Amino acid sequence: MTQIRMLQQPFPCPNACPFIFWYPTFHILHKPSRREDGGSFMDIEVYREFMALAAHKSFVSAARDLNMSQPSLSRHMNALSNDLGCRLFYDTRPLSLTAAGEVVLKHAGKIIGDQANMLAELRALPAGGSDRILILDLLHTNALYVGINEVVARAKERFAGLRVEFVNMDNSGLGGQQMVDAGKVDVAFETIISENPPTELHVSDSVEAIWIPEFHGELVAGVSRTSPLAAKGQLALADLAQSRFILQANRYSERFREDFIALCREVGFYPNITLVPTDNPLEFYATDPGDGIHLLTKVDRKYKPLMSDMLKQHVVILPFADKKRYVDAFALMDSDPGRPDLEYFAELLREHAERFRSADAPADA
Repeated sequence: MTQIRMLQQPFPCPNACPFIFWYPTFHILHKPSRREDGGSFMDIEVYREFMALAAHKSFVSAARDLNMSQPSLSRHMNALSNDLGCRLFYDTRPLSLTAAGEVVLKHAGKIIGDQANMLAELRALPAGGSDRILILDLLHTNALYVGINEVVARAKERFAGLRVEFVNMDNSGLGGQQMVDAGKVDVAFETIISENPPTELHVSDSVEAIWIPEFHGELVAGVSRTSPLAAKGQLALADLAQSRFILQANRYSERFREDFIALCREVGFYPNITLVPTDNPLEFYATDPGDGIHLLTKVDRKYKPLMSDMLKQHVVILPFADKKRYVDAFALMDSDPGRPDLEYFAELLREHAERFRSADAPADA
């Protein structure tokens, strides 16, 4: 049987995030701009920024990863500190958390998750129409969603008053596609592994799968710089039968995990997988994975997230020499939403994907 264990304490490793390498838990979309008037700042989004800063330990790199200016991030953190009545960071290089900052970090992920659950319950209430699009928020950072950010901006231009909100998985036990079917979110995501670059995702007739080109890339492994594997230069999947793979514990990467298990079975073994629960996925990238192996995606360098620099402080990226395998991600939406804003949103995503397919297609002889 496949060995899948749950750790009680977070262990540093993503099942998502690639950077030059990225892994299938996806990276997140640009969040709305925050207040600049200096008023009270108990805004739920400031906790995402705080978590990013705690992981990066640098205002400059955290601000770039959040797609915002460094002065804005600094103002937001000062406002949060004032509202809470305590100092959150020491002015060291790199930044370090105070005891109060450690407490805030401990609870920040739960605060964000509680808001997501509240939004899900509010959405389930009877209502006449909707002026918002709910997108499943898979990480607390802005990494590869270049195309989706552009689509969000264009949809807001077309539909005045449209709000786009990013919500976490709720506690219903449903996966991403099921959440779309149930109307809990308008956009979810699924990531797969295949031997064809890229491939298609087969889903039920009620759901449309739209390729996200920024996530496409080669499957690679990330091993600790202190691991004996780091000196090999490349790996064969069959040689890792006794190794331990580390994936983030979540429901939106189940398909990726199933595909990886199938790949391992093809070469003769069942993988030993440790599922790691964490409220802050960014912590994965700032910690040595020890004897664990990350599964990452080598994406186009122009989409390389800032977090790649964090990851590579502790990890060496190695390709699989025996065979190339590819990772692709898809946005899942209702195939017949009955809402002009969602239909337009899907149309823009399809156009974005088609532009990339056309650009990569070989020229006619």
